[in-house]
Amino acid sequence: MGQYRQLLVLLTEVDKHSAALRRALALAQVSGAAVHVLGLFEPVEEHTLQEERLNEAQIERQYAQFREQLAQMLERQRPGAIRLTYETVKADDIRSQAIDYIAEFAPDMVIKDGEAVPALARLFSTPLDCALMRGVRGLTHFLPRSAAGLPKNVLVAVDTSLHDSEALQEVFNKELIRVAQTLALQCNAQLHLLSAYDLARVFVADINVAEAWVQELRDTLQQPFETLADTLGVPLDCRHFIEGSPVQIIREQVIALEIDVVVMGVVQPKGLDKLLGDTTERIVSKLPCSVLAVHPCLIQTWEPTPCN
Repeated sequence: MGQYRQLLVLLTEVDKHSAALRRALALAQVSGAAVHVLGLFEPVEEHTLQEERLNEAQIERQYAQFREQLAQMLERQRPGAIRLTYETVKADDIRSQAIDYIAEFAPDMVIKDGEAVPALARLFSTPLDCALMRGVRGLTHFLPRSAAGLPKNVLVAVDTSLHDSEALQEVFNKELIRVAQTLALQCNAQLHLLSAYDLARVFVADINVAEAWVQELRDTLQQPFETLADTLGVPLDCRHFIEGSPVQIIREQVIALEIDVVVMGVVQPKGLDKLLGDTTERIVSKLPCSVLAVHPCLIQTWEPTPCN
């Protein structure tokens, strides 16, 4: 018995090179999990001179072709020992239907190929990947096309900055690390822990006072980071406490440490954050590597299955 029992792959197109399917099958191989593929079909408008909308017969023909192509692809890729099933859904509202399906199916992890989304596009609509992160109360795993079957290096990004609800943030940080440890253990991967802190410039007359204040604040942030790492047994050479913009630091560390998966928490956008986008959504919109997004509800609901 491994760490996972049921993996759900979301496919919005039939692609024999799908990194999500490749990752799911590799995880199933090492964990014994079952893999269920959900094909999400949306009609494709046929652009004509008359700009006519598709009629029901045309939609049904597209849907039948989608089902047939998906079945053929999965039959060709079906490994002998893995339990692989599939289903297709004709989506009128792909976001809500996918989220409702996932809630009822309750997989250990949802796995999907990532979609690059320009920042401007996110201002005027909610991309499917962002909708899944916000709406799926569990683990949502997004992969770039180049992702390997199993990861070798896993990076978990935690937040030790000062919050009104520090106790809750500490609990969530621990859950993030446990989720990352679970994945690393299953894949025999190296785990790294990162906290990126962004200190505002201190405008005071005496530069020595400014430097002392910044160092004191840095120490205040690093102490809970080190305590967290000590509590959960993260080796010293795998701890990375770095100043800078979180998005920039994460992207730099992905390259420097040859990271295959970044584990991050989902933060619901509020106010100005809705306009600017939170760190996880900005990373997922332009994947530097795979991202495993963790919904805060897992603080109360998620427990990994122990290895035998």
